[in-house]
Amino acid sequence: MTTNDSNSDDSLSSESNPLVKTKSKIFKKMWPSFLVQNAFAFTFAVLMINIIIISTIMFPNEPFRAKEFGLMLGISTWIMGISGVLFGAFADRFSRKNLLAIVAFFYGLGYLLNGFVPAGLGMTTYYYFFTCLAVRSFFSGGIFPIVTSYANDATEEDERSQYYGAINASFQIFQIFGSLISAVVLQNNYWREYFWIVGGINMVIGLVVYFKALEPKRGATQNELKEVLQSNNAEYNYVLTKEMVKKTIMAPTNIIAFIEGIFTTILMSIPDFLLLAYVQSPPYNFSPLVITILMLVTGIPGAILGSLTFAKISDRLGKKNISNRLVLITISMVILFGIFLGSFLFPLPYLSIEQGMQLSILFQYPILWAFGGMSFLGKVVITVYNMNQPVVLQKINLPEAQGTVSSANQLLEMIGSGLGPIIAGVLLTIFNNNYQTTAIITMSVGMIGALFWIIGAKYIKKDVKRISNILKQRATELELNKNPNPISELL
Repeated sequence: MTTNDSNSDDSLSSESNPLVKTKSKIFKKMWPSFLVQNAFAFTFAVLMINIIIISTIMFPNEPFRAKEFGLMLGISTWIMGISGVLFGAFADRFSRKNLLAIVAFFYGLGYLLNGFVPAGLGMTTYYYFFTCLAVRSFFSGGIFPIVTSYANDATEEDERSQYYGAINASFQIFQIFGSLISAVVLQNNYWREYFWIVGGINMVIGLVVYFKALEPKRGATQNELKEVLQSNNAEYNYVLTKEMVKKTIMAPTNIIAFIEGIFTTILMSIPDFLLLAYVQSPPYNFSPLVITILMLVTGIPGAILGSLTFAKISDRLGKKNISNRLVLITISMVILFGIFLGSFLFPLPYLSIEQGMQLSILFQYPILWAFGGMSFLGKVVITVYNMNQPVVLQKINLPEAQGTVSSANQLLEMIGSGLGPIIAGVLLTIFNNNYQTTAIITMSVGMIGALFWIIGAKYIKKDVKRISNILKQRATELELNKNPNPISELL
């Protein structure tokens, strides 16, 4: 009797608040992803938000070294892309939860080691920082491909935009809070302690995932395979063959997404590098703490609003027509271009270094809140992009290709992300630190990505149908116990 009453209460609760139930259900399935990705988010912007402070740790009493930092950030980003290809291939063959534990643990180790770097030795300190960053970049490069493969088998198709919306919102929230804490700690010269503590926490998270997380059954959430995989305990042991690579991965929409990624991430990488250096440099001199608090107050509501407002809408529109997701992606990119460019045109106040460190400055200049409004809008729009782009790639690829495709896409995106700071650093040098000219050139290149998504709308329905037909055929094979030898025809 008690059990029935409990079930009744749960039913009433879920009916009265289905959104809470859905979010809770997704979190229970994807908690390893939330744990690892948000720990990564917490540290994601530490170099960017404290770029002037870290430059001073390396090069005391010298101006900001834009070229050196651009090179360091660019190459470390490429390392992420290259390592992602390796981890993506692993994710399509081995346990995703074990791989996720490995990358979390060794990412933390890279932070822990950074706390022992000697300070104030110029290029020597720079190379030590560079080496520790390279270690972190190598292992963090595996996070997205592993999680993409994990999510494809742990979440239902009509949950994925909500998952990506939730993880994107939480990622941005943890990124902002992490930026705030790092700004306070580094501004007070406790940078070693910061690296030690953050490194230790990430290593512990890796151990928790290894011992507590569960491995989802591969292919179990595909509509075409769901019934047969549940009914006869069959295992989806298909692996990529050369024929399937040509037939699916080399399909038009995948190729378009790969090329687009280079240009789009140039656009996305500009605010993290160029805008933060812009507001922290003379004549503006805003401290990392002041900028982070402004981002905190305006950015978090934007991330939450974007997730709550557009996740269900994206799933609903995507279910009606997959092309609708490409429309949402394209619109978000165009709006982002206007937001990012507009941020460099605000008449910000000129401040001394001492003034730039005072939190009261946020209330003395109303223009700063208008500037923060751009951050709010940017977070909303970025959420729309991030909750639709990975779902499109999942929809046009087979279960055994999720890690490979997402890592290949990440590699090209990392090339673009790396090119962004490098190009910006070079252009800043050429144009004598003219941030506006540099922003216009780099972001205009990034907008080419929007054109590729428009082209992709022509092919995506055919590519989705191709994958569906292959999976239906495989469902029949599994039903008849004709599952092929998983060792055969390996790439």
